[in-house]
Amino acid sequence: MTLISTLRASWLALLFSCLLIPIGGAALALDDAYMDQWESMVQRVDRILEADVANEQTLERLRVEVVAFRDKFQEEESANQTQLERVRRQLDTLGPEPAEGETEAEEVQARRASLEEELSRLRAPSLRATEAFAEADEIVSDIDAELRARQTRLILERFPLPVNPLNWEEPLAELKQIALDVPTEIYSRLSNDETRSKIIGNLPSAGLSLIAGALMLFRSRYWSNRLAKSIHGIRKPVPRKLLNLLNVVAQLALPWIGLSLLVAALQLTGIFGPTGSTVLLAVVAFGFAMILGTWLVARLFPWDEPENSPLLLSPKMLPKARRTAFMMVVTLSLYQGIQVLEQRLSVDDRASAYSGFILSIITAVGLFRMARFFRRSVSASQVEEDDRAFVNTVVSVVALIGMIASLVAVLAGLAGYVVLARQVIYPAAGTFFLFGFLALTQRGFADMYAAIVHQTHRDEPLESQARVEDSLVPTLIGALLVVLSLPAIALMWGARVTDLTELWAQVRGGFMIGDVRISPTEFFTFLLVFAFGYMITRLIQGGLRNSILPKTKLDIGARTAIVSGVSYLGIFLAAIAAITTAGIDMSSFAIFASALAVGIGFGLQTIVSNFVSGIILLIERPVAEGDWIEVGGVMGHVRSISVRATRIETFDKTSVIVPNADLVSGVVTNWTKGNSIGRVIVPVGVAYGTDTRRVEGILSEIANAHPMIVISPPPSILFIGFGADSLDFEIRAILRDVNFLLAVKSDLNHEIAARFTEENIEIPFAQRDVWLRNPETLAAAAPNVPKAPASPPKPMQADEVPGGEADGDGDGEST
Repeated sequence: MTLISTLRASWLALLFSCLLIPIGGAALALDDAYMDQWESMVQRVDRILEADVANEQTLERLRVEVVAFRDKFQEEESANQTQLERVRRQLDTLGPEPAEGETEAEEVQARRASLEEELSRLRAPSLRATEAFAEADEIVSDIDAELRARQTRLILERFPLPVNPLNWEEPLAELKQIALDVPTEIYSRLSNDETRSKIIGNLPSAGLSLIAGALMLFRSRYWSNRLAKSIHGIRKPVPRKLLNLLNVVAQLALPWIGLSLLVAALQLTGIFGPTGSTVLLAVVAFGFAMILGTWLVARLFPWDEPENSPLLLSPKMLPKARRTAFMMVVTLSLYQGIQVLEQRLSVDDRASAYSGFILSIITAVGLFRMARFFRRSVSASQVEEDDRAFVNTVVSVVALIGMIASLVAVLAGLAGYVVLARQVIYPAAGTFFLFGFLALTQRGFADMYAAIVHQTHRDEPLESQARVEDSLVPTLIGALLVVLSLPAIALMWGARVTDLTELWAQVRGGFMIGDVRISPTEFFTFLLVFAFGYMITRLIQGGLRNSILPKTKLDIGARTAIVSGVSYLGIFLAAIAAITTAGIDMSSFAIFASALAVGIGFGLQTIVSNFVSGIILLIERPVAEGDWIEVGGVMGHVRSISVRATRIETFDKTSVIVPNADLVSGVVTNWTKGNSIGRVIVPVGVAYGTDTRRVEGILSEIANAHPMIVISPPPSILFIGFGADSLDFEIRAILRDVNFLLAVKSDLNHEIAARFTEENIEIPFAQRDVWLRNPETLAAAAPNVPKAPASPPKPMQADEVPGGEADGDGDGEST
């Protein structure tokens, strides 16, 4: 069987094992007749394993039957759960059993005994199924162990050294006989008149199929190249990418269809006998593998645009790597054809082992060269970005593993372990091409994603779109592709389908957390229900925020509080609904929840405090979105109140993040709480000797004339007192909107300055006189400065004399 057909058959068997077998077993009831069948199966399997005469096909068939029984037992383990829960609740209503030396009423005692008897009867099927499940699981493990042991013995079998030409006599004779049987069969069928007439009758259909197949096989590349040039002229990125993807798929599909038509044409002729049909099937396997490998090599190592290769390979090494990869494709394809011949013609073990020896050596050399190319390319690259460092390390390690596998395969083959060499080198080479296909697929998703993002965000600069293919979404898609490829890699490296089905059965059975079993079904049910509830919550939030609440008389802070409350409530209800739908028993998590609560109390107390404070802010609403507040010396508008902190935008257009606990426990000044009315205070100073009543009238006129100052209550003009340099006044007025406080202050100051200039009212400013305390010292330090007179000097300004100082608290006096 070819590698491609092996993977296809393995996946189908895996699918049927996971889906059809449990369904078939569920139709039977776990009664005495069914258990008799199970006992008979157990005895039959024990006899076969003890005799050790059954082939692998027989063991695989027995395993499938045992797995069907095991799945049925696993289903019956949860039988009568509803009735059991009902009886347990009834027993709980009777209270605890009386202690030693105590008694209870006869009616209660009789009822307790009846319920306990019913409980034992209901638990019997579950206990019986649990016991049978354990026995079935053990039998499956024994069969798997036997199959693995046989596979290991086959791989480690040592044949005569293949480097000795004498050991090739029998394998070459058998291959020669196969080659001679084909023309003999053809001549025999042509000699038969009935067969010859049938062949002649099928010639027209065979000819048409032959022509169509030849056209698709040999002209499809020319058609795809013509189509690619037309697609390249499309300007819109998304349609261009989609059509290019279809063209790439057609480059693989059309040759496959053409080869199928060619094979159909040869089969319609009817000239092949059993051996010829097998050889033809081997040729088909070789052809399919060659088409797939050639297509993949052309995508991984492009001729026209080397920089578009999805592999981390230097463009200088690309031609050599392309030739090496094509050589590996040829050897792998020949091996697929040989595998078909070996399985269908029952070739001798030595001939089967030797037939792939030379191909395995050539494949090992190609894989070693390819791995060396990648290691050289990674070493020679001067990429210093951190996002490439990890990828380069992974590529270097994988390349080293490939080189080691090549050396092991060559040495093992030369030592006579030709099956081991084959089991090492061909999976290693297949894994290389599989990784290449994954890289190509991930590149296709990344290109499509980049095209969609570019189509959606056309206004963004090109430099912001240059590395879209390396963003989070394409990276996650690549990781998902690697995870999905793990079963195929396991099958290539010798894992059986039953191994995967057994692993899937264990995963499907779930894992235990305390007394609770969490299965993938419950986990995905939880995720789906929670995601659905979360989306419903977001839709309700959007409807409230954009459609319903704007039509009410609520302010923006109340709307935000309602929307946030709906978010918290919706997420909580979604979590409860997801847990209930998934059937998770939260009572078993009581101890875990208690420990978590203690951990939260000690380690996350600040976060919990801020979270609770955020809820208090949303309910009590001392601060709401849009308010102008001052807290901790920071003044600005509240822009958002989140779970942990509140964002305040200052007048400098900077965002200050304030923990919610500071807003609840600290002192907060809310300038716009309830309404936007506020008071403005403008201090004014005039020179001594100015008529104070006149100043009061001017300031009153200025305040009453400003449109932002309300007339009821009217503004107040207060004579505050006698300052050191001026007579101090204040304008105190109520503003319609306190958000314009600074603008109103600025307007009033401009108007005061203009009116005082018109009225010749002086606005004084502080002046200071300077006395020199040590003129002799200054004269000695500076000879060019004239001596100070003996009498007290004339007062002068501080900036006129070097070394002078203002008389603040010294010995001098100010005048």
